[in-house]
Amino acid sequence: MAPLQTLLCTIGITAAAAFSPAHIQHTTQRTQSLSPLCSDKGGGSAIAAPKTKTVTTTVTKQKQKQEQKKKYQPSDPDLFKQEDFEDAPMFRLFLIGDEDYEQEHVVTRLVEIVEDCSEDNAADYFKSAYQGGEAFMGKYPREIAETYAEQLTRSEPIIYMDVRDDKD
Repeated sequence: MAPLQTLLCTIGITAAAAFSPAHIQHTTQRTQSLSPLCSDKGGGSAIAAPKTKTVTTTVTKQKQKQEQKKKYQPSDPDLFKQEDFEDAPMFRLFLIGDEDYEQEHVVTRLVEIVEDCSEDNAADYFKSAYQGGEAFMGKYPREIAETYAEQLTRSEPIIYMDVRDDKD
């Protein structure tokens, strides 16, 4: 608002000075001292700080989540309900006997690949497969049984395995 008043005063004084030539010098001096745009300092005057301090406070309210506790009665069946989980279907893993097998190679590969197979168990599986044509190695979930069979089949020389459904 102050710059507007200064501008209006300057225009008013300049208009009055136009009709009275004697006051032109006085008006010019007065205009220079009142106008911040025409100061001799070269950058204009700084914005004055307000005389009254304004304090702004912000109040924020947080909504608290209230947990509603469900009240159970002793006869409520949901409290005692247990989830029913089905076990993965099991598959049987067989070592197929072959006359070209070397016992050391088969035992080493079985111990390396099948997690719960010791050297003694692997030797027993080899003897059973050699004598009976196949040896039952255990029951495993489908993915695990197929992984064991695939890894043993990829051995060099090949070790033949078979995965069968447990229901058969």
